[in-house]
Amino acid sequence: MSRRTWAELFLLAAMWGAVYLLIAVVLRELPPVLVVFGRVALAALLLTPLALRRGVLQPLVRHPWVVIQVVLVQATVPLLLLTFGQQHIPSGLAGVIVGAQPLFVALLAARFAHSERPQGWRGVLGIALGLVGLVLLFGLDLRTGSDALLGGVLVLTAALGYAAGALMIHLRLGDADPLGVAAAAMLVSTLALLVPGLLMLPRRLPSPGTLGALITLGVVCTGMTLALFYKLIAQAGPSRAALAFYLSPAFAVVFGWIFLHEHITVTTVLGLGAIVTGSALAAHRAEAGDRSQSRSQRSGAMASWFSPRASPRRREIRGNCAPPS
Repeated sequence: MSRRTWAELFLLAAMWGAVYLLIAVVLRELPPVLVVFGRVALAALLLTPLALRRGVLQPLVRHPWVVIQVVLVQATVPLLLLTFGQQHIPSGLAGVIVGAQPLFVALLAARFAHSERPQGWRGVLGIALGLVGLVLLFGLDLRTGSDALLGGVLVLTAALGYAAGALMIHLRLGDADPLGVAAAAMLVSTLALLVPGLLMLPRRLPSPGTLGALITLGVVCTGMTLALFYKLIAQAGPSRAALAFYLSPAFAVVFGWIFLHEHITVTTVLGLGAIVTGSALAAHRAEAGDRSQSRSQRSGAMASWFSPRASPRRREIRGNCAPPS
């Protein structure tokens, strides 16, 4: 890869990692439901015109109930769980826990998508390492009280939702254009949260810093990251572009330490290493397959919006960008 491509890859990882920092900042003045509503509404404003111009929303209209079900599982509910959970745990720790999503994808694939389940000792070792990392975090970093444990469970459930939603997209919307799915997810989530979001509008305008963080969260770290990710897919292939996802939890921890003065424990570092390494090993088979197809994939097809590991053409189920969260 060129130096510019490497720079863009690290920029993408940093943008994904900044999601948790921005959520923590916005939560200081706004309730979780309003934070998620603002985030998805702003992303919808960015993605919908692009999707309409490409004509990729119209095919999804034929399957409205499928789209609604998938979006609620893969986007709306996990975003709410993540944001509610971040009220009780540090932003960096939330980023590390969400980084375990590929482990859940691998576990669910073993039951629901046999062709995508991890293969050989690397897959088994990856899942085991990731689970050890989660045990470390929940057993030590989250033992400070019931609120911290609740926050951790909510964020972990969000990661499970991202993984389950990825599987649902693979099985039920596998032929849909990923940009169309992304725009539909933001639109459906916006409509689902419209009434509760409006009911929670504050009486006073939030501070400029909070508004700036919310705009950055929705436009830059939810909408623009997709465009950059698609560009990296075309330039470097899906396997290399997936490196941004593996790096993003580290950025989340560092950003929380620098800007929010969060304490980095030895357990956090060990858990981060175990989860990221385990996720990479669990997705090894998928990435190897992506490398063998990368030449044809660079023709302009795009990866699934929810998954840095996904093949741009087949939109497989391996991983997240969820918003990422």
